[in-house]
Amino acid sequence: MEAICQVSLKAISSNYQFFKERMGKSKIIPVVKANAYGHGALEVSKHLHELEEVDLFAVATLQEARELAASLPAVSTLIFSRVFTSELDQLPERAILTLVSMEHAEALGNTGKTIDVHLNVNTGMNRLGVSPEEARLLIKNKYSNLNIVGVYSHFSSSDTASHRQFEKQRALFESFVSDIRTLGFRGLVHMSNSAAMLHDDFNTYDAMRLGIGLYGYDTSPGGSHQAALRPAMQVIAPLVRVDQVKAGEPVSYAEKWHADRDTNIGTLRIGYADGYNRLLTNNGSVSLNDEEFPVVGTVTMDHIMIDLGHKRIEPGTYFTVLGGDKRPVSIADVADRLGTIPYEVCCGISRRVQRIHLID
Repeated sequence: MEAICQVSLKAISSNYQFFKERMGKSKIIPVVKANAYGHGALEVSKHLHELEEVDLFAVATLQEARELAASLPAVSTLIFSRVFTSELDQLPERAILTLVSMEHAEALGNTGKTIDVHLNVNTGMNRLGVSPEEARLLIKNKYSNLNIVGVYSHFSSSDTASHRQFEKQRALFESFVSDIRTLGFRGLVHMSNSAAMLHDDFNTYDAMRLGIGLYGYDTSPGGSHQAALRPAMQVIAPLVRVDQVKAGEPVSYAEKWHADRDTNIGTLRIGYADGYNRLLTNNGSVSLNDEEFPVVGTVTMDHIMIDLGHKRIEPGTYFTVLGGDKRPVSIADVADRLGTIPYEVCCGISRRVQRIHLID
């Protein structure tokens, strides 16, 4: 018996529909990079393609695009990160590249190959992209083999309390879009990510990139839409041993926890190699039938220990260790404890944890 990551495809659909209602006629581009934020890229993409008729997904890398194309050849993939000229022969037929710099545009332009691209327009994130001025130049067909089918930018602060940078980027992109429309550009325009789409005065443009919201998390300031979203992931792990320790005895590496009474210690088959963060040492909880049990002692590579008190629970029983919508095991709550974000907790669930995708 092993740890299992259960993914509700019904929750994925529910979250997709929530954003679809907000988008109106504009397109949704589900982001399935990093194995769909740990939820299983192939299964999530297949579900959305078949049930919601999604025909364009976003990934981070060429390898991710290849994996998706091998199972779903009819869908297109927008690749966010750079694809080098030496890799073009590996490009799936329906892949769309992102131009991440003018040097990148020049390298691809000199190949003479017709390539569909989106321009990443840098409005202040300063990670990838060309400046608005450079984007205008490219749209004027500096490289005739680059078929610019879309332009987009990326907010650096759509999920922070301060709106200063958010508004600055939005204004810059709006001005840029107005300019290229005058130039006759008719490709796909998109800027909003999940958090931006949850602002009250969002601009849909032609599309949005739906990432963390698809998986059930409202990361916008205040999180006022969380009740409408359904976290799709739940990680469960089996109990492999129960034994009593005496008052004063330590548990796990470095003796970071000592029993303050005679108690039963349960060992669960999950550890930091599975994505259960070591910082949850003496700081985590698991649940069984709505009852909570604290994680005690150092989180190890393959196991965690929990304080069962006087309970004797049969080995083989599965406990919820992460996920769902109930504290203290919800991923949002665990992320708060770790001082991080739900993205990292979800993406951290390793591939050795089996994914099971549930229809209901």
